[in-house]
Amino acid sequence: MFRKITPAGANANNLISRYDNEGCCGDPVAKCQYSVVILTANAVNGITILVDGVETELTTGFPATGAAAVKVAIRAALEAAGYENDDDAVPGVSSETSLANTIYRITGSAVVASMRHNTVTNVDATALCTRMKKCTFSIDWAGSGTTTEVTINGVAATLASLTLAGSTAAQVHAALIALGNWPTTATLNVVETATAFEIRVTDVHTASYSFGATALTKDDCAMGYIA
Repeated sequence: MFRKITPAGANANNLISRYDNEGCCGDPVAKCQYSVVILTANAVNGITILVDGVETELTTGFPATGAAAVKVAIRAALEAAGYENDDDAVPGVSSETSLANTIYRITGSAVVASMRHNTVTNVDATALCTRMKKCTFSIDWAGSGTTTEVTINGVAATLASLTLAGSTAAQVHAALIALGNWPTTATLNVVETATAFEIRVTDVHTASYSFGATALTKDDCAMGYIA
């Protein structure tokens, strides 16, 4: 995660670094992670953080396009502003794909207000303030010409007929997140291939998902944040 080095201008390579707002005994755990959703194809022009309560846009490293380049730019901008990316279990900046969007997650003592893309469009950040292990739940689903019972955390809901021949990944995505049992803690990506809809859900490690009698595979568990 990113932590503000103090005093301002101190060398990040010092043997011992001091940080603002460390709390008791230098506790490095951040209070919140900040999530921003941006169209993957659009250039990102800057990230805005709060500095002494004032919104300040950081542009070092920008513009950048594509998740890999944008994450490099975010790191460069925060490091230029006096933050250090330490070795906490939660990375300072990460991303995940959701259809045509990329979800950027910035963790640390920097309070992120928004990110700017497409030159003039600002997207507000969402604060995620509960630290919890999260996992990926996966299924390669061939679709169905009839309804499918989708059970999430023990609660069942009915998914309408969706087929590879007649439906798109976007339609499957929209139908799943519209289910009455879809949790607010989950994010979803769906990719259509010649043989299946590749469904990938990121949610808290205690969650459970199944399509009919088939449970989604749970893996890639790591510390993260939820609202």
